[in-house]
Amino acid sequence: MPLSRSRWRLAIGSCLVVLSLARTTFAQSAAEQTQHDNSDATKTKKKLKAAKRGAGKRKHPGFRVGKALTIDLSGRIEGDLRQATPALGYDAVQPQWQDRRIGVKGTAFQRISFEVSRELGQDFETKIGLSEKTAWRDVYARTWLTKTINIQAGRFKLPFGLEEMTGETDLDFIYRSLASRVLAPGRDGGVGIDGKLRAPRRIGYAVGFFTRDGSNARTSQTEGGRDGVAGRVTVSPFETPKSVAPFTIGFSAARSHVDDNLGLRGRTVIGDGIFFDRSYVNGARQRFATDLSWANGPASLATEYIWDSDQRLGMGFNGDNLPGIRAGGWYVAGTWALTGERKHGRLEPRREFLGQGIGAFEVVARYEGLRFNNASYPGEIFGFPTAASLQANSERATTVGLNWYLNRYAKVQGDVIHEAIADPERSPAPSTGGRFTSLVVRLQFRL
Repeated sequence: MPLSRSRWRLAIGSCLVVLSLARTTFAQSAAEQTQHDNSDATKTKKKLKAAKRGAGKRKHPGFRVGKALTIDLSGRIEGDLRQATPALGYDAVQPQWQDRRIGVKGTAFQRISFEVSRELGQDFETKIGLSEKTAWRDVYARTWLTKTINIQAGRFKLPFGLEEMTGETDLDFIYRSLASRVLAPGRDGGVGIDGKLRAPRRIGYAVGFFTRDGSNARTSQTEGGRDGVAGRVTVSPFETPKSVAPFTIGFSAARSHVDDNLGLRGRTVIGDGIFFDRSYVNGARQRFATDLSWANGPASLATEYIWDSDQRLGMGFNGDNLPGIRAGGWYVAGTWALTGERKHGRLEPRREFLGQGIGAFEVVARYEGLRFNNASYPGEIFGFPTAASLQANSERATTVGLNWYLNRYAKVQGDVIHEAIADPERSPAPSTGGRFTSLVVRLQFRL
């Protein structure tokens, strides 16, 4: 049936409207595509410029084999000088070695990373029996399956605690806190899974299964536990670095089993004395920790609390269970970069010493404590510690210091450490009421 004139007009008008809409849509799409292409081009240019700037700034000496293999050499040397401390019987300056470590790290086929590091000699703690650590430190391989799943196997740190998971060269103080050195697990052999989830918040996770429960629990007199399981979760509610409150919250837990062995002991910061004796434990060893860290501009704050509980199953005279031995440690620490560098782990000087400036200076302060609760026995036979030595005891320590970062390789640290033990008779300085002060200077050089 032929169309009327009005219907022709309506059809032609509809076609014009459709053509107009199509033209507008095409123009918008072209503009968006052009904008997208320009944005991608800008990003690509920025990446190329960044790559050119960083091409000659490799962090470690090493070599590459195409894209298949990258190997970097790493190492660290640390030496300490400790002032005379008459209250502890030290009448002269005490020089001592800390780490003398060498290793290699790298990547293979862009999906596997690895590290092997070894100590070349005994550090101060191993030499005097405060720890029983193997000369091999990190020996592991790591691969990433997806953006949120990484698998790691070998010898590495149990995922537990904020400060314990921080690398030695990134520490703000010469010594780790009492809580980390005594109660956190440390390294051991095992396998782990970790990753990050970015929606809806930045969430990091790590969990691992280990043959033992960490080298920090092993000394010349203690064996530590077996079958360790550890996990850690971190949450950063505000992802933007310029956020008003760019803080991170962490939660850690670990569990292992101790078979009728000597447990943990309370020790001083540098290891001059033991203020709570070891005692035999049997059963589950449980550790929990929570931490909070904040960094913005040249400033940073961090706090952490670690709790440990060791069971004593079947250790009574009639085979009954004894109350567990419990300990808790904490610290509050802050830093400030006097030369204005942005605090993100180890400071990177804007102007290196003997280059264009004086390096970077940072002041640090920390207040910490470690306490062991009462541990009772139904008697003093079979080699059990005396009742007096198992009464609750604690230590408080205050550290103030100055860090000088000469360049990306060298750092000088000076810390003044004041310690106070609740029971002076179980301290290395009973004549001064269990209070003593130490000054330590450390020179650290890393590759």
